Amino acid sequence: MKKVLAFGEILLRLSPPYYQTLTQTTSLECQFGGSELNVLATLAQLGHQTSLISAIPDNELGKKAEHFLFARQICQDYIIKNAGRLGLYYYQKGFSIRASQVIYDRDFSAFSQSSYKDYRLGGVFDQVDWFHVSGITAALNEETFDLTYRLMTLARKKGIKVSLDLNYRASLWRSFQEARERLSPLLQLANVCIGLEPILLLDEQGRDLKDVLQLSPPYEDRKALLTVLEAIEEHYQLDTIAFTQREMSYSNEYQLKAFLYQDGTLYETDKEMIQVLDRVGTGDAFTAGIIHGCVKETAPQEILEIAMATFVFKHTIEGDINVMTPSDIEHLLAHESYEIKR
Repeated sequence: MKKVLAFGEILLRLSPPYYQTLTQTTSLECQFGGSELNVLATLAQLGHQTSLISAIPDNELGKKAEHFLFARQICQDYIIKNAGRLGLYYYQKGFSIRASQVIYDRDFSAFSQSSYKDYRLGGVFDQVDWFHVSGITAALNEETFDLTYRLMTLARKKGIKVSLDLNYRASLWRSFQEARERLSPLLQLANVCIGLEPILLLDEQGRDLKDVLQLSPPYEDRKALLTVLEAIEEHYQLDTIAFTQREMSYSNEYQLKAFLYQDGTLYETDKEMIQVLDRVGTGDAFTAGIIHGCVKETAPQEILEIAMATFVFKHTIEGDINVMTPSDIEHLLAHESYEIKR
């Protein structure tokens, strides 16, 4: 299998049990997550070598993070100990008409206070086949944006494939337009883009083409979608664009669909109805599926079907990390029975 490297923050997730709200609970369950970490954890379970560039505090929570990475078979050669704390987020799981809610508490974390000079990056891309990062990491501050840009630039110079999950989080940006302007230079350095926003795609009048065509999910206007995809591929010189759509009901049921655009052709899956146990990390599971399919050099439709399988499966798994094996993917792709396996 291949070696995949990522750069991102390790977060501790704190959640009330049994769909309780934060105001009513008297206990919190803890587990680790973070966009790039979630992607690597899935890829490790699918048989790939994985490594994370990150920073953790030199305390008991940092040690707990190290134990977690060891258990998930994620290499820690480029994990540094830095001043600060471990970033947290609180996840209040929604139910029926009550939406889920995330509260971030990551200011002054060891990762957010780290900079390029803190890391020992000699040989970081040796024997690496793929580098991955998300817009969340780039959004934290100027230091993490700078390091993201440097690492993406170095990976491209070495001929390593680079994926960028745009991963917009409104709480991390001053505005949606700022996110578009900041992430666009990073996308110039990527081979694979996950998502359609936020990036700049200006027409001759200086208006964003996606706004002009009023492109938004569900993507029923196929002509507008193809126009935008063709323009993104040409402007950013991308190999692949992949994205999902979710149509939600009030009963914890989602209708899911996935798309992949490559070499002027749009591939798509059928819509699939799924009951949702945990929504967090599902996009990261999709990204892992795309990377897994790409590094295996499978056909575009097969790449998409693999990613759809990882995407759908994660909705049934509690926590940020997708607990999935290659046999689980084979089972889903074969549309085998959902009866108890004995």
